[in-house]
Amino acid sequence: MKIALYITGFLIFLNSCTIITSTNAPGKAEKVFPKSMVGNYELIYPESFQGMMEGTEMKTTVVIKSDELIMNSGEGDSHMKINDSISVNKLGKDYYLCMGKAPVLNVFKVIKKGKDLELHSMNAKEGVTADQLKPFFSQVTTNTDTDEETGETTESYVVTIDDSKIDGYYKSDIVHVEPFTLKRKK
Repeated sequence: MKIALYITGFLIFLNSCTIITSTNAPGKAEKVFPKSMVGNYELIYPESFQGMMEGTEMKTTVVIKSDELIMNSGEGDSHMKINDSISVNKLGKDYYLCMGKAPVLNVFKVIKKGKDLELHSMNAKEGVTADQLKPFFSQVTTNTDTDEETGETTESYVVTIDDSKIDGYYKSDIVHVEPFTLKRKK
């Protein structure tokens, strides 16, 4: 759960996107990670996020075993057991990695690129509205948070995934296109 919050925190700081979480996961939860995902990786952050980390040496390793994902960013291992704080779901031929617990899930579409994996978040481009999201989800709710220190408000969306529409969303021009990459280590 600690890592899911860690990644969510990273996503919130990305100024170029609109945060979207889901009340449900797409497809059907698998009991184990697919063999094609099992392995040792280095997590490569999106380019817009790397700019905020200039001067810091942040290296995150990820080990995917059949029943868990282990992340280490220099502060020790964080273990996430499948179908506990993380799930891998299959819908048709596509896989989705879901972090957190319903009704607050961070959903990533997993796309295999050679030996590596790209994790495309469900976040939208900056400035996307609820009306633009409605054709792709069965329900869209606006969530407004106010920072206690600065008074700045942040708008995000909570959606309910419709399995028949999720592929269309990822193919649309409103989805945030910068993925996290799991670069397979030899």
